[in-house]
Amino acid sequence: MSGLYHIYNLLILITILCLSPTWAQSVEPTDLTVPRSAWHASGEITDRRSLQEPAEETTTVRRRTIITASNSTSTGMPKPFDTLSYNFANATTCIDFFAKWRANTTISNCNAISLLIENSNAFFHTLNSASATSRILETSCSANVSKCASIMTALAADLLKPANCGDDYDNDNSVVKGTYRDLVAYEPIYRTTCLTNPSTQNYCFVDAVSNSKNPDDYNVYLMPLGTPLTVGDVPTCNKCLKTTMDVFSKWARRDGQSLDSTYLPSAKIINAHCGDGFALTNITVGSVDVRAGAALTAPLPNLGIATLVALVLGVMAGLF
Repeated sequence: MSGLYHIYNLLILITILCLSPTWAQSVEPTDLTVPRSAWHASGEITDRRSLQEPAEETTTVRRRTIITASNSTSTGMPKPFDTLSYNFANATTCIDFFAKWRANTTISNCNAISLLIENSNAFFHTLNSASATSRILETSCSANVSKCASIMTALAADLLKPANCGDDYDNDNSVVKGTYRDLVAYEPIYRTTCLTNPSTQNYCFVDAVSNSKNPDDYNVYLMPLGTPLTVGDVPTCNKCLKTTMDVFSKWARRDGQSLDSTYLPSAKIINAHCGDGFALTNITVGSVDVRAGAALTAPLPNLGIATLVALVLGVMAGLF
């Protein structure tokens, strides 16, 4: 009787294990998994709007003439791809996809600077005005970065689906590949363009685009979009640059970010100009594999039916 009682309890336990997905199955990524792993907000630096420490140096700022941006929305916010030429192989589906996501307010309300820097004629003209650029950043930086990062993750995954623009991505279409890259870069661009310089009380990005003495300051923000600094670039060695590079160094560790190929060569150029150790170089780029949509908690081992049967037989043999 005692042996049968133990067998009965064991069978109940096995039934519970089989029916519970938490215990009997490994956690699988959702359909947001993409060929190149993307990004996740967890583990990165916290959102901060200031560099905290007072800066000893100041940046010479020369305000440019205000130019009214064309092709902007009624709220004054520029939109990406305001002059897009639809040169897609899978024209109908890819054009429809671009039209739909550009009209989606959930996406547009994130006001992603990463999508504007290289893809908006209106944003390009706005950079001539420090005050207008600041207003755009104020709107962009007020977005919920974690929520918007998830939105950009989902959009990047959808972009690569065959029913949307997957064929064009595989055929190296520059617009599609660039869009995917810019979506991946959303958060590192957000984190750095929302930093403020305590010595000028301006956004670091605004100081960079306003510094007519040193246009190379702006080039730093192209690194997450796939453009490294060149030997001739000499950005201003201030706290804005140092903190920006600190942020980029964390994201360069993420596999699938453009920073995994642009950060180290750019950091070496900066150190040659600003001094050894100014930018971190002792990192392993692309070393963290993050799958879009993957669960964050480690799953318990997947026992499987065969393993459970073997366990039952083993226990029963021990009881008799």
